[in-house]
Amino acid sequence: MKKVSVIMPCYNDGKYIKEAIASVEAQTYPEWELIIIDDGSDDKETIAIIDSIQNKKIKIYHTEHLRPAGARNYGIEHADGEYILPVDSDDKIDPTYMEKAVQKIESDKKIGVVYCEADLFGEKTGKWELPAYSFEKMLLDNVVFVTALFYREDWEKIGGFNTNMQAGMEDYDFWLGILELGKEIYQIPEILFHYRIKPVSRTTGFQSDYIQVQQVYRQIYDNHKKFYEQHQEKYAKVLRDALIEQIAIRTKYENGFEKAKKYYNIPIIKNIIRKIIAN
Repeated sequence: MKKVSVIMPCYNDGKYIKEAIASVEAQTYPEWELIIIDDGSDDKETIAIIDSIQNKKIKIYHTEHLRPAGARNYGIEHADGEYILPVDSDDKIDPTYMEKAVQKIESDKKIGVVYCEADLFGEKTGKWELPAYSFEKMLLDNVVFVTALFYREDWEKIGGFNTNMQAGMEDYDFWLGILELGKEIYQIPEILFHYRIKPVSRTTGFQSDYIQVQQVYRQIYDNHKKFYEQHQEKYAKVLRDALIEQIAIRTKYENGFEKAKKYYNIPIIKNIIRKIIAN
């Protein structure tokens, strides 16, 4: 039975990390190790919790602000497993996730990444409505979260997670690297990953800054230019489809806005609004 190395960067996540660790310890797949990378935490609760861990299957390393990509790389460098499974210190995995992912990746040599469906908890709850996986979708945008199983050997071939990427997009850059190796990505059609929504996260600021979004996606394209050139026709088609979809959404929004303006200009509605504001 091949070992799975779970890689868990942590920065001041003491209030959440116990749940994350417990979800790893509850796995039905017995051959695992957990590598926690404390990336410069200065929160007393976090430090105390990490210092109190005594499970022999858990290794703890201390780094200084390598950020998630660098911390993951550091953890993988010290991993013994043939398979790697990143799990953030505020998230959780289902008890059967590891077992089902290993079973799938070992069933087909073409598969290089196995992930699943997910739900949300914390500030928001419900299913995480990510698009279903397809190669064409991955050419345009990331639909695979970082908590996915892959070969350590492929991580070595790619050169690890790109530490020059910003705002959490290093996972997208990495998955494109896996696809460049000629490997495939498989999604288990079952919710086995639980993603915590916090009030503020790295992606919150990133998504609100469209200039930064443009820069990051240009960087991703430049990092994989030969790959995009190789699949130029598919990429052109998916870009065209996305553009048409955005035009349709914008038109629908603008038509709805014009109807709303007419509605709110009706005298009786305007008077109601004035009274509400006055009160």
